[in-house]
Amino acid sequence: MKIFLLFMPLLMFNSSFYLFLLSSSISMLFYLFFIVKNFNTQITSNLMMMDPLSMSLTMLSYLTFIMIFMSTNMDKEAKLLLSLILILLIITFTLSKTMMFYIFFEMILIPTLILITKKGNQPERLQAGMYLMMYTIIASLPLLLAILSYKSLESLFSSYLMIKKINLPLIFMLAFLAKTPMFMIHLWLPKAHVEAPLEGSMVLAAILLKLGGYGLIRFIPMSLHSMKSIPHWIISISMMGAILTSSGCIRQKDLKALIAYSSVAHMAVTLSSIMIFMKSSMNGVILMMIAHGISSSALFFLVNLTYNKFNTRNTISLKSTQLSHPNLTFWWFIFSMMNISAPPTLNLMGELLMSMTLIKWHIMNATIIFIITLMTTSFSLLIFLMLNHGKSMMKISKNDPMKFFLSLMIHLVMSIMIILKMEFMLM
Repeated sequence: MKIFLLFMPLLMFNSSFYLFLLSSSISMLFYLFFIVKNFNTQITSNLMMMDPLSMSLTMLSYLTFIMIFMSTNMDKEAKLLLSLILILLIITFTLSKTMMFYIFFEMILIPTLILITKKGNQPERLQAGMYLMMYTIIASLPLLLAILSYKSLESLFSSYLMIKKINLPLIFMLAFLAKTPMFMIHLWLPKAHVEAPLEGSMVLAAILLKLGGYGLIRFIPMSLHSMKSIPHWIISISMMGAILTSSGCIRQKDLKALIAYSSVAHMAVTLSSIMIFMKSSMNGVILMMIAHGISSSALFFLVNLTYNKFNTRNTISLKSTQLSHPNLTFWWFIFSMMNISAPPTLNLMGELLMSMTLIKWHIMNATIIFIITLMTTSFSLLIFLMLNHGKSMMKISKNDPMKFFLSLMIHLVMSIMIILKMEFMLM
């Protein structure tokens, strides 16, 4: 089974296998529904492991890469880089050795950097690649020193036996806080999103941001009793950061940068829920990571479709899309509503679980969550209204290839089908 999981990306090189991609995505979705729940106990070995968290993120990785291959027309080099990223992600999500986990956790940055700097279209892509490497590598050095210092920390599962042995929890968390990313160390993410090609943006939004949350869930238990006031600081910074980035989205004119900053706001609330580390908050975090991976990937794809038609991402220049491209208007409406967690999407359940936990942790979070929800709704509706209303001289152009709309349909079906059988996803 593990050999099949590792080498399945190599089957995706031929872009004519759309039927294979569609059937694979559907089969993976049902595999996620009915197989993940059977992993009630953790399956471990000396090197590999598999539990509901790693299995869910592995399936999300597969589904996302299937949709990326359906959504883009890439050359052979880009397909090779994406397949390498997928293999490294699967290895990272299924490793149990901490040192090996760190090596592959950092190794994912190499093909990502090449994808951004070599396949990007803008001259600022080199600066974006430098931002990515500097932020993530500098923040990861304390994690390497911590792993080398604690000789008994050989496996991720030994973390549950070391709750009172870690006195400096922040050194284990910095690498994952930068990758999530936490507000104030998030500046690499919008830059990388804007300068990356479509496949790079979809990978960053759907999978690579989830590595930070996955690492925090794995490493926080070993220092849970020695964190003291650290969760209070991180939750405060993250919640205020979510308000600031959401308010900045209202004034943002670049569509791609707007979606990138909205990802920062969503992941800030997710990070706050991780810091509480309760069962309900962990359920909400896992659901939100999967839901955000689906919705943000689709939004970046829609931005690329809009850019290919109008040759601009400036919201001021984009008007009256509902007259010239009614299909595009429909999908913008669907995923704008998904971005504000409208029912019956998976985002709704994740937001509800995280909001309830945050309010239970401190009643003042109710006001902050209300403001964040108001801001998110405002810029999501503003995007839709600015794109689809008003007057424009654009003529109706030819329709997009059917595979593009098939990819968007799979994004939507995944989000709705998962929420219909929620008991399979809850811990």
